[in-house]
Amino acid sequence: MDTSLSLLLPHLHGTGSDDRCLLVADENLVDLPFASLAPNVQVLSNRFDIAQQAKLTGREIHFNDFDFSVFADQYFSKVIYRVSKEKSVTHHIINQSLRVLNHKGELILTGAKNEGIKTYAHKAGEYFASPVKVQKHGHDYLAIISKNNASLESSEARALALQKPYESLEPSLNIENINFYTKPGLFGWNKIDRGSALLAQHLNDFLGGFTTPPQTLLDLGCGYGYLSVMTALTWKKNSSSNALKKKTPLRIVATDNCAAAIIACQKNFKTFTVEGEVIAGDCAGNINETFDAVLCNPPFHQGFKTDSRLTEKFIHSTALHLKPEGRALFVANQFVPLEKLARPLFTTIERTLEADGFKLVQLIKA
Repeated sequence: MDTSLSLLLPHLHGTGSDDRCLLVADENLVDLPFASLAPNVQVLSNRFDIAQQAKLTGREIHFNDFDFSVFADQYFSKVIYRVSKEKSVTHHIINQSLRVLNHKGELILTGAKNEGIKTYAHKAGEYFASPVKVQKHGHDYLAIISKNNASLESSEARALALQKPYESLEPSLNIENINFYTKPGLFGWNKIDRGSALLAQHLNDFLGGFTTPPQTLLDLGCGYGYLSVMTALTWKKNSSSNALKKKTPLRIVATDNCAAAIIACQKNFKTFTVEGEVIAGDCAGNINETFDAVLCNPPFHQGFKTDSRLTEKFIHSTALHLKPEGRALFVANQFVPLEKLARPLFTTIERTLEADGFKLVQLIKA
């Protein structure tokens, strides 16, 4: 557990029995011991895995894209939040906290110096029109901002800046003359991941390499659905060719841990008429179906931290969700030991390409 996270624990353990406390939890809180928290702590999370962890403790949880509209005005005495990696997410949560805090409520922020915590605390103080109490713990800080009677007056003019409303879902990302719907709150929302672009360039070869054309495909860690859409477009483009005339429609299931990703991916499925469905889940752990094919660009960051366990987790999920004779195509940075991790689970492991610091690896089950 990092220092910033540990600074929150006394405030999550010591809440009064009549106080309602809201813990805002993104991917940085995956290691938090939820069972040890006070029973009156509610959890708002945009991560499916964290929401499930909290749910097991019997407390009230809300899994959504940090949608504060589910809470009444002045409902909480504390909002506790470890700042996020993305500035727009942090600004949104600070802005939303003011309304849901009661007249003596406190916003409690933590984070490291290089994560912008001092700036966030200062801006939150200006927004709340209130002094900020700051405690320094090495490179980490704890900031407490109290709501006062004047806080709501002209608060809109003091709100932390957002390029557009956080809830906004727009076709803001143009890739190869294709407009993808995307939004802040999901990884790589304002760009095309270079690894995913490399994989997309080789979709035709991958899909054409099956002895029997695949009928089902799992996009594991789908994000806003770039690989799903590119797969569907590739399939439709080739469906009229001589080699693929007899192919049945390809059904695509996309899954992701992030609520914002699910919202954006669902919109792109509808926009591009992708046949299939989008399912929120922790690395497909709640999907019992097996598939002819799997596509994956596995993450190796958990919030601010690099986490080597993620690649292994995605490989194991792929092995569970592939049918016999199924095939998976992974893209990863060249330094990731993907082949070594996959060796116990797959009979054929083939590195098909290396380019620009990435590699494409095909995994085949017996």
